[in-house]
Amino acid sequence: MNGRARAAALVAGALLFALALVPTPSGMARCEETGPVPAAGEFVEPPPEEEEGTDYAAEPADSIEEGAIELGVGASGVAGAKPRQTRRVRFSDRAIGGSVREGAGDPLAGGSIETGTLAGRVGVGRLAPRWGRGLLLGARPEPWSAASLDRGGGTPFRGRSGRGAWYRAGRSGTFESLYGRFGKRDLAGARLSAGTLGFGTLADRSGRAQTSLSFARGPVEHELAFDRSGRWRGEAALTRSLARAEAVAWARGGHSGFSSLAEPSRSGPSRVMGLDLASRFSRGRAHWSAALWRFRPGRSGARTALDVERTFHQHGSLAIGFEERHGAHRATGRDPGLRQGGWGEWRGEAAGVALALRHEVLGAQPFGREAVRTVTALRLEIEGPAGSGLGVTHSAYRVRPGESLYLAEAASDRVVLRAVSGTGRRTRLEVRAPGAGGRIHAALDLPSPAGSRTGGSLRPEWTLDWTRRARSR
Repeated sequence: MNGRARAAALVAGALLFALALVPTPSGMARCEETGPVPAAGEFVEPPPEEEEGTDYAAEPADSIEEGAIELGVGASGVAGAKPRQTRRVRFSDRAIGGSVREGAGDPLAGGSIETGTLAGRVGVGRLAPRWGRGLLLGARPEPWSAASLDRGGGTPFRGRSGRGAWYRAGRSGTFESLYGRFGKRDLAGARLSAGTLGFGTLADRSGRAQTSLSFARGPVEHELAFDRSGRWRGEAALTRSLARAEAVAWARGGHSGFSSLAEPSRSGPSRVMGLDLASRFSRGRAHWSAALWRFRPGRSGARTALDVERTFHQHGSLAIGFEERHGAHRATGRDPGLRQGGWGEWRGEAAGVALALRHEVLGAQPFGREAVRTVTALRLEIEGPAGSGLGVTHSAYRVRPGESLYLAEAASDRVVLRAVSGTGRRTRLEVRAPGAGGRIHAALDLPSPAGSRTGGSLRPEWTLDWTRRARSR
């Protein structure tokens, strides 16, 4: 059986297996989710526009209440070196709102400010819009993704696709226009929506232009995008409820030479078929996804993943997951071939103390054999009085040369994927406490001599952050 036939059989078999896992209505609690449950067990990677093997930081898209202002001051560095300072402010009022960050070397530096006008809203700063299915703006990061987590409104992370100015009229964005710098291009664009139909266009200074037509009615979405050379992409998606579970299916076709002017690295494959199925039952959840794709002849891939979580009466949970990939999931770069692996995570909590143990392995052969990366992590959290707390995370990893591993770390104002390589250990100590009228978060990272950060130092790294939120007058 060749690789493509094996991948197709794998997707079909996984579909039957996942459908068998969907609980019957009598065995489920009512699912309040409006979309698929996120797959918390995926092997974490940064988006395709970021350089592989380097740290990646993302800003959570949490909001503050109207009439509030939040101030933050931070410092970070490595032992024996000059510290780096960061500052940030967020505010929200009836007339104006936004956030601004500054700091040398801070990847999240910048921000955005917006205000209302008589006919709509106008803003300047960071841009990360989403039009339709994202063929022109707001594309998903991976071929198997059902939705983008950092493009458009209502996402868990604030994207940073471009910088510029925008204007939006109408309560639901009946008319949108923007002008900004996306990558190395200055782009101007506009989108008009009328009921279920949408029309958008983008153009740069060289006269290159792209246009999209979209249709959205309830669970059905369509988008067709094309450029002046006649190259095109089309995508359709359908969302359905199945036995109180949520299923999303999508398909894409088009020219392999079509590439988004704004986000070329996120243009994705020219052909995709994908299915995402998620459900919740009385004491847990299950999530399954599968996709087949092709960038161009000779460069294609497939993936299926399944994770199941079960909670227990005594404030504990157990989760297990499986993932298999074939071929390349980027338009350029190396083709890693087969990657198959799994993970397991146990969590327990009692009397203000939480403990979590996780192990994952990804291999170049079935059942995780010929492991290319392995990581075991232990997390301890202790809650103290007045919102104080202590956290300790210890990770031991082994990464084969040419592969990348990212350790997810949550700070007070961001989530960071730390790139590591080789064989080693990493310990992270965190302390949070009230202080100076706000909240203090301190962290110390201790890499072991046996391993190394990718392009980094073995010296201890530290961060210190203070945040205060208050009502504006």
